[in-house]
Amino acid sequence: MVSDITMKLQGILSTAWRGLVELGRACKEVGGLALLVVTLVLVTREALGDSQLLQPLWIALARWLPLLAEPLLQHQVIAVVLQLVIPVLLVRLVHRRRLREFGLGAGELSFWLPITAVVFAIQLPVVALYLARDPVYVRRYPSLGAARHGGMIFWTWEGSRVLYMISWEFLFRGYLLFALQQRMGHLACVVQMVPFALMHMVSRKPVSEVFFTVGSGLLSGVFALLARSAWPIILLHAVGAVLLDVFIVYR
Repeated sequence: MVSDITMKLQGILSTAWRGLVELGRACKEVGGLALLVVTLVLVTREALGDSQLLQPLWIALARWLPLLAEPLLQHQVIAVVLQLVIPVLLVRLVHRRRLREFGLGAGELSFWLPITAVVFAIQLPVVALYLARDPVYVRRYPSLGAARHGGMIFWTWEGSRVLYMISWEFLFRGYLLFALQQRMGHLACVVQMVPFALMHMVSRKPVSEVFFTVGSGLLSGVFALLARSAWPIILLHAVGAVLLDVFIVYR
Protein backbone atom coordinates (compact mmCIF):
# COMPACT_ATOMS: atom_id res chain seq x y z
CA MET A 1 0.00 0.00 0.00
CA VAL A 2 2.86 2.35 0.83
CA SER A 3 4.43 1.63 -2.55
CA ASP A 4 1.12 2.43 -4.30
CA ILE A 5 0.90 5.79 -2.55
CA THR A 6 4.55 6.50 -3.41
CA MET A 7 3.93 5.70 -7.08
CA LYS A 8 0.86 7.94 -7.18
CA LEU A 9 2.82 10.81 -5.59
CA GLN A 10 5.62 10.31 -8.08
CA GLY A 11 3.09 10.41 -10.91
CA ILE A 12 1.54 13.62 -9.58
CA LEU A 13 4.95 15.27 -9.12
CA SER A 14 6.06 14.14 -12.57
CA THR A 15 2.92 15.59 -14.16
CA ALA A 16 3.33 18.85 -12.22
CA TRP A 17 6.97 19.10 -13.29
CA ARG A 18 6.10 18.57 -16.96
CA GLY A 19 3.47 21.31 -16.61
CA LEU A 20 6.05 23.69 -15.15
CA VAL A 21 8.49 22.88 -17.93
CA GLU A 22 5.83 23.60 -20.56
CA LEU A 23 4.94 26.83 -18.79
CA GLY A 24 8.59 27.85 -18.84
CA ARG A 25 8.80 27.17 -22.56
CA ALA A 26 5.64 29.19 -23.21
CA CYS A 27 6.98 32.13 -21.20
CA LYS A 28 10.17 32.10 -23.27
CA GLU A 29 8.15 32.72 -26.43
CA VAL A 30 7.48 36.33 -27.43
CA GLY A 31 3.73 36.20 -26.67
CA GLY A 32 4.10 34.37 -23.37
CA LEU A 33 6.83 36.70 -22.16
CA ALA A 34 4.79 39.74 -23.22
CA LEU A 35 1.77 38.56 -21.22
CA LEU A 36 3.94 37.97 -18.17
CA VAL A 37 5.72 41.31 -18.49
CA VAL A 38 2.53 43.32 -19.01
CA THR A 39 0.96 41.70 -15.95
CA LEU A 40 4.03 42.53 -13.83
CA VAL A 41 4.13 46.08 -15.20
CA LEU A 42 0.48 46.75 -14.28
CA VAL A 43 0.82 45.19 -10.82
CA THR A 44 4.09 47.03 -10.12
CA ARG A 45 2.77 50.42 -11.20
CA GLU A 46 -0.17 50.10 -8.83
CA ALA A 47 2.07 48.91 -5.99
CA LEU A 48 4.63 51.69 -6.45
CA GLY A 49 1.92 54.30 -6.91
CA ASP A 50 0.55 53.53 -3.45
CA SER A 51 3.94 52.98 -1.80
CA GLN A 52 6.15 55.35 0.19
CA LEU A 53 9.25 53.62 -1.18
CA LEU A 54 10.02 56.34 -3.74
CA GLN A 55 9.17 59.33 -1.55
CA PRO A 56 12.83 60.42 -1.05
CA LEU A 57 13.21 60.52 -4.84
CA TRP A 58 10.02 62.56 -5.31
CA ILE A 59 11.07 65.04 -2.60
CA ALA A 60 14.40 65.56 -4.35
CA LEU A 61 12.83 65.93 -7.80
CA ALA A 62 10.14 68.30 -6.50
CA ARG A 63 12.87 70.82 -5.71
CA TRP A 64 13.51 70.99 -9.44
CA LEU A 65 9.87 70.64 -10.58
CA PRO A 66 7.40 71.43 -7.76
CA LEU A 67 4.54 69.73 -9.63
CA LEU A 68 6.25 66.39 -8.96
CA ALA A 69 5.08 66.72 -5.37
CA GLU A 70 1.62 65.80 -6.70
CA PRO A 71 0.92 62.05 -6.16
CA LEU A 72 -1.01 61.82 -9.44
CA LEU A 73 1.93 63.12 -11.45
CA GLN A 74 4.26 60.76 -9.59
CA HIS A 75 1.98 57.90 -10.57
CA GLN A 76 2.12 58.99 -14.21
CA VAL A 77 5.92 59.15 -14.21
CA ILE A 78 6.06 55.62 -12.77
CA ALA A 79 3.56 54.43 -15.38
CA VAL A 80 5.47 55.95 -18.31
CA VAL A 81 8.74 54.33 -17.21
CA LEU A 82 7.13 50.92 -16.67
CA GLN A 83 4.76 50.95 -19.66
CA LEU A 84 7.12 52.40 -22.25
CA VAL A 85 10.76 52.12 -21.25
CA ILE A 86 10.68 48.50 -20.06
CA PRO A 87 8.84 47.08 -23.12
CA VAL A 88 11.12 49.06 -25.47
CA LEU A 89 14.21 47.63 -23.76
CA LEU A 90 12.75 44.13 -23.93
CA VAL A 91 12.00 44.46 -27.64
CA ARG A 92 15.52 45.61 -28.40
CA LEU A 93 17.60 43.63 -25.90
CA VAL A 94 15.64 40.42 -25.24
CA HIS A 95 13.50 39.83 -28.33
CA ARG A 96 16.17 41.52 -30.47
CA ARG A 97 13.54 42.88 -32.84
CA ARG A 98 12.81 46.26 -34.36
CA LEU A 99 10.32 48.54 -32.62
CA ARG A 100 8.25 48.88 -35.78
CA GLU A 101 7.51 45.16 -35.54
CA PHE A 102 5.71 45.97 -32.29
CA GLY A 103 3.68 48.92 -33.57
CA LEU A 104 6.04 51.87 -33.19
CA GLY A 105 6.60 52.34 -36.91
CA ALA A 106 4.52 54.31 -39.40
CA GLY A 107 3.02 51.08 -40.73
CA GLU A 108 0.44 51.41 -43.51
CA LEU A 109 0.31 55.20 -43.33
CA SER A 110 -1.81 55.66 -46.45
CA PHE A 111 -4.39 53.30 -44.91
CA TRP A 112 -4.67 54.61 -41.37
CA LEU A 113 -4.14 58.36 -41.79
CA PRO A 114 -7.45 59.14 -43.61
CA ILE A 115 -9.38 56.78 -41.30
CA THR A 116 -7.85 58.49 -38.27
CA ALA A 117 -8.86 61.90 -39.68
CA VAL A 118 -12.47 60.72 -40.13
CA VAL A 119 -12.62 59.23 -36.63
CA PHE A 120 -11.21 62.46 -35.20
CA ALA A 121 -13.86 64.49 -37.05
CA ILE A 122 -16.51 62.35 -35.32
CA GLN A 123 -14.69 62.35 -31.99
CA LEU A 124 -14.36 66.14 -31.75
CA PRO A 125 -18.08 67.09 -31.52
CA VAL A 126 -18.78 64.13 -29.22
CA VAL A 127 -16.10 65.31 -26.80
CA ALA A 128 -16.99 69.01 -27.08
CA LEU A 129 -20.78 68.81 -27.07
CA TYR A 130 -21.48 65.74 -24.94
CA LEU A 131 -18.64 64.45 -22.77
CA ALA A 132 -17.34 67.88 -21.74
CA ARG A 133 -20.85 68.79 -20.53
CA ASP A 134 -21.61 65.52 -18.78
CA PRO A 135 -21.48 66.13 -14.97
CA VAL A 136 -19.85 62.73 -14.43
CA TYR A 137 -16.90 63.66 -16.66
CA VAL A 138 -16.75 67.25 -15.42
CA ARG A 139 -16.32 65.98 -11.86
CA ARG A 140 -13.64 63.49 -12.95
CA TYR A 141 -11.47 65.51 -15.36
CA PRO A 142 -8.84 66.90 -15.35
CA SER A 143 -7.75 64.24 -12.88
CA LEU A 144 -5.25 66.63 -11.27
CA GLY A 145 -7.21 69.09 -9.14
CA ALA A 146 -4.63 71.88 -9.53
CA ALA A 147 -4.97 71.67 -13.32
CA ARG A 148 -8.66 72.56 -13.19
CA HIS A 149 -7.78 76.24 -12.87
CA GLY A 150 -5.93 76.32 -16.19
CA GLY A 151 -2.63 78.09 -16.71
CA MET A 152 0.85 76.57 -16.82
CA ILE A 153 -0.02 73.76 -14.41
CA PHE A 154 -2.82 72.69 -16.75
CA TRP A 155 -0.57 72.54 -19.81
CA THR A 156 2.23 70.79 -17.91
CA TRP A 157 -0.31 68.20 -16.80
CA GLU A 158 -1.59 67.76 -20.35
CA GLY A 159 1.96 67.28 -21.60
CA SER A 160 2.41 64.51 -19.06
CA ARG A 161 -0.90 63.03 -20.19
CA VAL A 162 0.34 62.80 -23.78
CA LEU A 163 3.46 60.92 -22.63
CA TYR A 164 1.26 58.68 -20.52
CA MET A 165 -1.04 57.90 -23.46
CA ILE A 166 1.93 57.00 -25.64
CA SER A 167 3.15 54.54 -23.00
CA TRP A 168 -0.36 53.22 -22.25
CA GLU A 169 -1.31 52.55 -25.85
CA PHE A 170 2.08 51.11 -26.75
CA LEU A 171 1.80 48.64 -23.87
CA PHE A 172 -1.54 47.27 -25.11
CA ARG A 173 -1.90 48.15 -28.81
CA GLY A 174 1.83 47.86 -29.48
CA TYR A 175 3.92 45.49 -27.41
CA LEU A 176 1.25 43.09 -26.14
CA LEU A 177 -0.92 43.06 -29.26
CA PHE A 178 1.84 42.47 -31.81
CA ALA A 179 3.60 39.94 -29.58
CA LEU A 180 0.41 37.88 -29.25
CA GLN A 181 -0.59 38.32 -32.88
CA GLN A 182 2.41 36.28 -33.99
CA ARG A 183 0.89 33.22 -32.28
CA MET A 184 -2.83 33.98 -31.96
CA GLY A 185 -3.70 36.08 -35.00
CA HIS A 186 -6.65 38.46 -34.50
CA LEU A 187 -7.64 36.69 -31.28
CA ALA A 188 -4.86 38.81 -29.79
CA CYS A 189 -7.29 41.75 -30.04
CA VAL A 190 -9.54 40.10 -27.45
CA VAL A 191 -6.70 39.16 -25.10
CA GLN A 192 -5.14 42.64 -25.02
CA MET A 193 -8.58 44.20 -24.44
CA VAL A 194 -9.13 42.33 -21.15
CA PRO A 195 -6.40 43.97 -19.01
CA PHE A 196 -7.09 47.28 -20.78
CA ALA A 197 -10.73 47.26 -19.65
CA LEU A 198 -9.96 45.93 -16.16
CA MET A 199 -7.42 48.71 -15.54
CA HIS A 200 -10.15 51.26 -16.24
CA MET A 201 -12.20 49.62 -13.49
CA VAL A 202 -9.25 49.67 -11.09
CA SER A 203 -8.78 53.39 -11.82
CA ARG A 204 -12.46 53.99 -10.93
CA LYS A 205 -13.31 55.54 -14.28
CA PRO A 206 -16.96 56.48 -15.00
CA VAL A 207 -19.09 53.39 -15.64
CA SER A 208 -19.94 54.48 -19.18
CA GLU A 209 -16.23 54.86 -19.92
CA VAL A 210 -15.46 51.37 -18.58
CA PHE A 211 -18.08 49.77 -20.85
CA PHE A 212 -16.85 51.88 -23.76
CA THR A 213 -13.32 50.53 -23.32
CA VAL A 214 -14.50 46.99 -24.09
CA GLY A 215 -15.65 47.96 -27.58
CA SER A 216 -12.97 50.55 -28.17
CA GLY A 217 -10.28 48.15 -26.97
CA LEU A 218 -11.38 45.52 -29.50
CA LEU A 219 -11.73 47.96 -32.40
CA SER A 220 -8.44 49.64 -31.54
CA GLY A 221 -6.70 46.28 -31.62
CA VAL A 222 -8.12 45.41 -35.04
CA PHE A 223 -7.28 48.88 -36.38
CA ALA A 224 -3.70 48.68 -35.06
CA LEU A 225 -3.15 45.29 -36.70
CA LEU A 226 -4.55 46.44 -40.04
CA ALA A 227 -2.50 49.64 -39.83
CA ARG A 228 0.59 47.70 -38.68
CA SER A 229 1.07 50.55 -36.22
CA ALA A 230 -0.06 51.70 -32.79
CA TRP A 231 0.31 55.38 -33.73
CA PRO A 232 -3.25 56.02 -34.95
CA ILE A 233 -4.60 54.71 -31.64
CA ILE A 234 -2.05 56.72 -29.69
CA LEU A 235 -2.99 59.90 -31.56
CA LEU A 236 -6.74 59.44 -31.16
CA HIS A 237 -6.52 58.58 -27.46
CA ALA A 238 -4.03 61.31 -26.59
CA VAL A 239 -5.79 64.06 -28.54
CA GLY A 240 -9.20 62.97 -27.23
CA ALA A 241 -8.02 63.00 -23.62
CA VAL A 242 -6.38 66.42 -23.92
CA LEU A 243 -9.36 67.95 -25.75
CA LEU A 244 -11.75 66.68 -23.09
CA ASP A 245 -9.75 68.48 -20.41
CA VAL A 246 -9.45 71.60 -22.56
CA PHE A 247 -13.21 71.82 -23.22
CA ILE A 248 -14.01 71.22 -19.53
CA VAL A 249 -11.55 73.82 -18.19
CA TYR A 250 -11.83 76.48 -20.91
CA ARG A 251 -15.48 76.17 -21.97
